[in-house]
Formats: sequence, structure tokens, C-alpha cells
Amino acid sequence: MGETITMKDIQEGSVSIMVPEAKIPEYGEVFYNPVMEKDRNISVCVCDLLQEILKKADLKGLGALSATGIRALRYKKESGLDMCANDCNPKAVKLIKKNVKRNKMKMEVTEEDANVLMRNNHFDFIDIDPFGSPISFIDSASASLGRNGFLSITATDTAPLCGSYPKVSERRYGIKSMKTDYYNELGLRILISAVMRIFARYERVFVPYLSYSRLHYFRVYGKVENGVKRVNRLLKEFSYVSHCFKCGWRDMKLEKKCPLCSEATQFCKVYLGDIQNSKFLEKLENRLQKRMFVAEEKLVTKIKEEISFPFYYDLHYLYKKTGKRSDKMEKTMEKIRQKGFHVSRTHFCPTAIKTNATFDDMKEII
Repeated sequence: MGETITMKDIQEGSVSIMVPEAKIPEYGEVFYNPVMEKDRNISVCVCDLLQEILKKADLKGLGALSATGIRALRYKKESGLDMCANDCNPKAVKLIKKNVKRNKMKMEVTEEDANVLMRNNHFDFIDIDPFGSPISFIDSASASLGRNGFLSITATDTAPLCGSYPKVSERRYGIKSMKTDYYNELGLRILISAVMRIFARYERVFVPYLSYSRLHYFRVYGKVENGVKRVNRLLKEFSYVSHCFKCGWRDMKLEKKCPLCSEATQFCKVYLGDIQNSKFLEKLENRLQKRMFVAEEKLVTKIKEEISFPFYYDLHYLYKKTGKRSDKMEKTMEKIRQKGFHVSRTHFCPTAIKTNATFDDMKEII
């Protein structure tokens, strides 16, 4: 009680801020995670493109859970976006104000429950970067964003989403997760599916522009639009994924019994449409290159080069399930191409590939 918080100076991008000294970010009285700097670099470049995407000037943005204010400060200083930095923690708000002053900037800083703030105010762009799940903020974000808005969200509760705690995923997102060999992409699609369904309640669509898995979190950026017809078209892209945990068979349809080994399958219903926007990724790639964010550009390039067909194959898992001796990845990819299928590497897993070949095709090829 009454213990003095030791602060340290941090330079990130063009912003200088004070953050609490903490060996583990979660233990600091105000959260700051240096590992997320690469993600914030990407986000800055996304903000560079918002006027073009939304076809509107004078955009108003919100950092709903701002902590030290690093995101809001960088978005304003580096991309020129008019930002509001909000946090319900009074210690965080006090620190944000100090950091705003430290950078000689003018920025609105609020101390409110993020849901209340969004319900009572209109924003063109909202960034939701919580510790855990973003899902409890999506209804309010839908109410706050205009007819033509943009939303970015982070989810760090990857264990439930990826199948370690399927019942938690079902409670939180309305979809029971599965611990498959392609769990990273399935978990990301469960998150996107839940967000889409919330927006659909209000006859609005959430269209993913960039979605990725990195380290301990998922990050999704997308445009929000109105329209019943658009909602209906989007919902048609939801379908079942069935998986057999005995032999590894899977398919994008409802199959309660495995056609290969007759074992009972597990299944869930998720969005199977595009989770990337290729034109947006090209523009983002150029922005990252101009700002010399080399590692971030490589990540976006890798995502851009992935084929859009849902789900990847972890080759280590596949060779193990089929009882075959593993081959070099490039050799396996060449075999797939020779059979007339598309194939690419994926950012989701270093030992995995994406292809439009079915499980039966893959089994035959290897």
C-alpha cells in the first residue's frame, strides 16, 4: 500500500513515453508489453490507409483500452489520426496524460468504462487491445462505429480459441473449439466468426482485411458496413469443419462419422470465407516498406502469398498420422503442384502448408 511505482523511459517509433518498471508486463500497475511493438508498427501503417479505405477525411479514432496510451499516441503522431485514449484505470489515465504532455501533443483522454464510452459516442476507427478476450466489447463497438467504419481487435485468450479449453470457447464465443493440427487458423476463424455474428445482429457486416496469429495472440483488422443483403451473403460462407482425432481426416462439411476409420468426429461451424484482403495487403506492404519496418513487411508479404483456401496441413502431424517417413517440405510441395493443386507456406506454422488438396489427396501424395 502506498508503494512508489518506479518508472522508466521508452522510445517507440516517434513517441517517448514513461512505463512502469516490471519484469513481467502483467505485473505492472499499468500494462505495457514491448513484445507487441511489431504489431503496433503494423497498426500505424493500417491507420495510414484509413482515409483511403473509408473515403472520408477528419476521422475520429478510439483506443478503447489504452493503458500507457502508446497506441493512441503513435496513431496520432505518426499517422495524423485524431485519437481519443480511454482507460477505466485512474492510474493509467494519469500516466496517459503525462505521456501526452511529454510528447507535446493535444489529445482527448477519458476515464470511462469502454462499453459506456462507445455506446455514447461515434467513432470511425476503434482499436480494442485487451488482456484476454475482446468479445465483450464488440456489441458496443457496433453501436459506436458509423455506416462506414474500421475495427481492429486483439485476442490473447488463444488457449480457449485453439482447443485447450473448448467449453470456455463455447461459453465465450458460442463455438466449441477443437485442438486440431491447424488450431491456430481454426482459433482465429472462431474469433472472426463470433465478431461477424455479433455485427450481423444489427444488420451489419464485419469484413476482415488482415488477420494473423503471432506469438501469444491473434490480431484482426476489418471494415464495418451496413446492409441486410451483405449480411446474408456473409452468413452463406459459414459451414462445418469435421475432424477425426484418430486418423487425422478432416473436411469442410458436417460428417459425424469418419469415412476412413469410422471413428466419431468432432465438428464446429465457422466462417470459411476470405480472412485477408489482397489489395489492402499490397498497400500495407508498401507502407511498411516506406517506414522501413522490415520484419513486419516480411510477415505481411508471407500472409499475402498464402493461398486463401481455409486451413493448413502441419506436415509433421500428417506424416505421423499416415505412418510415412517425413520428406523435405519443398519436395512435398512440388509433389502437390505436380498433381495440379495450389500450395504455399503459411505464417500460422513453420512446418505447415496451405493447399486446396483434400485430406484424401494429401494422403495419396505422401
